[in-house]
Amino acid sequence: MLLRRIHDDSLSQAAYLVGCPASREAIVFDCARDVDRALKVADQSGLRIVAAADTHLHADFVSGLRELVERHGVHGYLSREGSRPAWCEGCADRTTMLGDGDEIRIGSVRVRVLHTPGHTRESLSFELVDGDGAVRAMLTGDFLFAGEVGRPDLGSRSGDRAELERNARDLQAALRRLAEMPDEVRILPGHTAGSLCGRSICALPQSSLRIERRINGSLRAADDDGAFMDKVLRGLPDPPAYFVRVKRRNIEGASGELRLPGRLDAVRFMQAAADPVNVVIDCRSWSRFCEGFLPGSISAPLDRHFANAAGSYLEPGDAVLLVCEEDELEKAVRILFRVGIDEFSGWTTPAEFDAIPEDAFDADGIEEIGATEAHRRWQAGAAIVDVRLCGEYESGHLPGAVFAPFSQLPHKLDELPAGRELIVYCRSGSRSARACAYLKRRGYPVVNLRGGYWPWAGRGYPVEQGAPVGRSTC
Repeated sequence: MLLRRIHDDSLSQAAYLVGCPASREAIVFDCARDVDRALKVADQSGLRIVAAADTHLHADFVSGLRELVERHGVHGYLSREGSRPAWCEGCADRTTMLGDGDEIRIGSVRVRVLHTPGHTRESLSFELVDGDGAVRAMLTGDFLFAGEVGRPDLGSRSGDRAELERNARDLQAALRRLAEMPDEVRILPGHTAGSLCGRSICALPQSSLRIERRINGSLRAADDDGAFMDKVLRGLPDPPAYFVRVKRRNIEGASGELRLPGRLDAVRFMQAAADPVNVVIDCRSWSRFCEGFLPGSISAPLDRHFANAAGSYLEPGDAVLLVCEEDELEKAVRILFRVGIDEFSGWTTPAEFDAIPEDAFDADGIEEIGATEAHRRWQAGAAIVDVRLCGEYESGHLPGAVFAPFSQLPHKLDELPAGRELIVYCRSGSRSARACAYLKRRGYPVVNLRGGYWPWAGRGYPVEQGAPVGRSTC
């Protein structure tokens, strides 16, 4: 069989194209909604995609399954172990619901289904079986990663401890099913290092059961109930706010082709930004952003935090105005498209943006202060907001800091002190910069702590340890 990996560096997500060399037909697994990438890879490989399957209902990216089924004549395969997505009702003859032990045949390619719940109830893995019936590789989705397993909390209702523990037990049982498989089975995971669908995925692009049996602590702990539960439930990072929206989009099903927005000059961009329906996503560096930005802008440099910030801070109905370099435009639009943002009102370059009159910029700006000034203001009554992950907070934080991870801010606004200046910090000042721009947009008086946690701690100012209020541990 022919195997091609389609990797998205921005979301650390992998789709897989599996083809039959004789019939030149192929099936794609976990394809994101900008399906042109998969279609291009197939065409370059001399293949025609006739089928597509999702391992589970994704929360971190919008699936391209509906687009492939409805617009490209592909047959779709989904798990019957959960609820049938609403979009399937309109194309029941072109979709098949799969369960444990079922098979898919694409030419000479034989794919066997293994129900591997835990990350979500409906999660499936797909075994690639050779002519002798031996499993050669397994597409594990968010079940098993290189050095890690899927998080059991993303498929449970927030705060439902019983459901969370039930998911963890399902995950444990699914891992135990791997015991009889040979070491040589290749593991082709749905995510790589950097994804928040696993706690600490290692940097290997793929793995094998031999490797996982040596390095994967959760897999090794699967036969020890207490050790396993502690391993998979402790230290889970807070998921970005946009996960809720993306999961809803995948239930509804997303369609539509990727289209780049039109370019605007300074005057038209400024006029568009004045319309409340439009939100400026400013991809310039933080230093350039602070020199002058339009009121209500979101600061989101095009780095590894871009999807989390832009995806989490935009609300339903928002249309995007982008400020980015021309060679960054397609990348920015694709990332937003994958996390469910598909309304664009235009874009402009940083050079063109500089032509906007200064009196159109936010009058107050966002101040950056050092540790000494932050300590003085804290003593004078300013509140402190920590936008790092829970584990970072637990290991050491500024006194009385409100715990509000930067990609969870829309869900944390009610916990912020009213009527007080907010000193916002992270580890280095990068995530807190994005948080400051968002909080400024929402009307909070904010300053960014330059350099983050360590300049404060390094000067000997007081710090505290322990989990956030309401949690015994992270």
